[in-house]
Amino acid sequence: MTTKVWAIRAAEVDRGGSAVSSQELSKYLNREYVEMREAILEYLKHDLFKPKYDLSFYEFRDLTQERLKHLAKGNFISCFDHINNPGRFFAGMEALTYVDYSITIKCGVHYTLAGGAIALLGTRKHHNKYLPLLDSGKLPGCFAMTELGHGSNVMGIETTAVYDHARKSFVLNTGSDLASKVWIGGASQYGRLCTVFAQLTVGGDYKGVHVFVMRIRDDEGKLCKGVRIEEMGHKMGMNGVDNGRIWFNNVVLDRDSLLDRYASIDEQGIYHSPIKSIPARFGAMVGALSTGRVCIAQSAVDACKLGLTIACRYSSDRPQFGKRKIGSYLTHKRRLAPGVAQTYALHLIMIQLKGLVNDRHDPKKIHNLSSGLKAAATWTRVDVLQKCRECCGGMGLLSENQIGGMIVDMNVDVTFEGDNTVLMQQVVKGILTKGITKPEPIQVRNYSTEELLQALKYREDVLKYRLLQLGDLDANQDTCVDLGWAYADYLTAENFFKEVQRAPPALRDTLEELAVLFALEKNGKERCFLRL
Repeated sequence: MTTKVWAIRAAEVDRGGSAVSSQELSKYLNREYVEMREAILEYLKHDLFKPKYDLSFYEFRDLTQERLKHLAKGNFISCFDHINNPGRFFAGMEALTYVDYSITIKCGVHYTLAGGAIALLGTRKHHNKYLPLLDSGKLPGCFAMTELGHGSNVMGIETTAVYDHARKSFVLNTGSDLASKVWIGGASQYGRLCTVFAQLTVGGDYKGVHVFVMRIRDDEGKLCKGVRIEEMGHKMGMNGVDNGRIWFNNVVLDRDSLLDRYASIDEQGIYHSPIKSIPARFGAMVGALSTGRVCIAQSAVDACKLGLTIACRYSSDRPQFGKRKIGSYLTHKRRLAPGVAQTYALHLIMIQLKGLVNDRHDPKKIHNLSSGLKAAATWTRVDVLQKCRECCGGMGLLSENQIGGMIVDMNVDVTFEGDNTVLMQQVVKGILTKGITKPEPIQVRNYSTEELLQALKYREDVLKYRLLQLGDLDANQDTCVDLGWAYADYLTAENFFKEVQRAPPALRDTLEELAVLFALEKNGKERCFLRL
């Protein structure tokens, strides 16, 4: 039987025997913007979005750019939704992972990062000037934060912006090669507009990191004066995105180039900000940009859905040692079933996180939860997709079966929008509070919902207490990462069991089995905390 027939049969075989209605389950899981989600998926059936595997380096980039332009014509995604309706924005972005990760990130840079920075850090003058052009795809955007010498340490970036009051303008400079902006998606070939993070000085006074919006190319694609860009080169995956490296040499920007929601300079050249502390002001700026982290986490969850759907369907149809299906073997189930439970759990808590963003909830809570879930979701994706690949045998290597492509394309998600190890440590700094007493040991006897949650909470509390006793977080970074995981695992499990109770009666038994499996899996991996 040919590989193509296997790919088709794995997708078409009638599984049957499900305990729940797939339509009812889909309605429960998707909830909002269902019609728009369906419309996007229908729109993405266009031939332009069909997989192509024999493209050259630059042909793949051209295809990705054409896909972005075509998607813009559908009017599904708008930068204005960062302000007016974040929930709709998330729904618009989610379908893209099912097509290709290059277009997902291309749109993420354009709409989420560049558009999001202008929408959330700028004011009406910026919105009116730039957002319609971004929405239409006529002004390709990019986002220049990361530098060669500074990734996670954004407060330490070295690009400078000095305000020249005589000319009522800023002068932007890259002080050294370490200050060059690197891995900037969209910069190498197509980007025209760029949001740039730089250290601001006004009247000789240092004001900290601020964000500016500027043109890096004119409408004909020619580099603007003082801007130098180089190609980053071929990557292990995601080669549809044109990553570049940028230097600025005495680039002059007008006063309105400063995104001034949190800080502004008046006609007299006086700096104003409602937030006086430089670290607090920086925190407010980057906190407003949590949307990108949320989208990365959601893409990781969606990739798990796709990989598990392919692997589970394949295992239910693939005979091994006679007529017995490979999916009926216990070892095979144990490789895939926990991933299914984890994916449901993460999908449901992502609904909660997106709801917090949509409702403009406490920024600190959003930052902690989005940081923890981004790390948890992307690390989970690494594990789940690898198991899916292995469970499909050689077929998992076949490009048209998608799993292998997702593994290499999405490998970057564990480090961009925040290195996962660093994010977990940031979570810890946000949740540690003084005065925690030593947790009393617990016993798990019946593996009830309550006991499973108690065990997860006990693990979190023990790690909190241990870190507070040790005192020096830098000397105990491994424990910080463990606590970040414990925080994410407990919240995810707690939310899953709550969702079971809120679910339609016909779905509860199935969802409860998955919730129990999720909690058992998480407790089992950290069973040194259990007193049995």
